[in-house]
Amino acid sequence: MLLCEDREVFRIGLRVVLEAEPDMAVVAETSHLPEALEATEGEGTVVVVVRQGLVAGDALPLLRTLCRRNTAVLVLAEPETESEPELVEILQAGVRGFLPRRSGAQRLVDGVRALARHEAALDPAATSHLVHHLTSGPQRRSALEPRALDRLTYRQREVAELVAQGLSNEEIAGRLFLSLATVKSHLTASMRRLGVRSRTELAILVTRESSSAAGPQQAAL
Repeated sequence: MLLCEDREVFRIGLRVVLEAEPDMAVVAETSHLPEALEATEGEGTVVVVVRQGLVAGDALPLLRTLCRRNTAVLVLAEPETESEPELVEILQAGVRGFLPRRSGAQRLVDGVRALARHEAALDPAATSHLVHHLTSGPQRRSALEPRALDRLTYRQREVAELVAQGLSNEEIAGRLFLSLATVKSHLTASMRRLGVRSRTELAILVTRESSSAAGPQQAAL
C-alpha cells in the first residue's frame, strides 16, 4: 500500500491505523501524485490512498494513468471538496474507492480491504451526490425510457442492488443463501448485460435507476 498525503501528521496517522492490521503494510509514502505515480511503477502496489485535493484539476491525467495500472485508488475527501462534478471526474478516471477523510479507522480499513479484493468502497453520501448530478437538469431520463435493469433476471437484479448497497460478494452470498461462485457468476453476467466495467459503475447505475424510478411515484402521491 502507498500513502499519498501532503500533510505529515495526517499521513503518520494513516500509517499507524493501517499498519496496526496484520494483513496490511505501507510500502511507500509520498506528498504529491507524480511521486506516487513514480513509486508505483513496476512495484505492483495493490492500493494507493490519496487525499482528494492532490488528484483534482491538472492532476486528473496522472490519476487516470495510476488507475490504469494494477492499482486500486482510495480517494479521501474533505467536506469542502465533495462537489458532484469533481466526484464524477474522479470516478470516470477509474477510481473505485471514495470515502470522507473524516471516516473512522475501521471504515478506512474496510475500504482498503474491499479495494484489495477488487471491489468498490464508495461512501453512501458520495453515491447520493453522484446520482443527483447524473439525474438532474438535461441529463434526467424520460420516465418512458426503458430501464437498464429490466435487462437483468430477478436474481441478477437482487445481486446488483446489494452491490449498490456496498455489500461484498461474501455478504451477498450470505444474504441470498447462494454460493460465492454463483454470486460472482450473476455479477459478471449483470455487468456484461449492462455494459459496465466495474462494481462502482454498476452501483452507480443501479442507484441512479432506483432514484429515477422513485421520482415519478413520489410525484404522483
